[in-house]
Amino acid sequence: MRQIVLFGLEEELAGLLCIALHNESIRIESEIERIGDVPADLVLSPFSADLVSLLNAVSAPVVVVTRHKQTDEYIDAMEAGAADYCVAPFQPKQLLATLKDRRNG
Repeated sequence: MRQIVLFGLEEELAGLLCIALHNESIRIESEIERIGDVPADLVLSPFSADLVSLLNAVSAPVVVVTRHKQTDEYIDAMEAGAADYCVAPFQPKQLLATLKDRRNG
């Protein structure tokens, strides 16, 4: 079973992601203190000044998630090395595309 880690997300945004992913065959882990505590196939995280540190700390792809698209934030996240940038309302197909691409790649 694939594991998705929700890291550093506010409770409401994490809830929206859990709702979007509830029918998928994945395990969602959201209550961790350090990103290295749980192995992950995918990390969903907000954009932050610590994004580069997060990208360096995990081997899993990181998808930046947000409620409101900001072009500068999108560009900065992708240039930093994020695998994708997803805006609410979240669609499982979009959120899991990175996992599928990684499995086939």
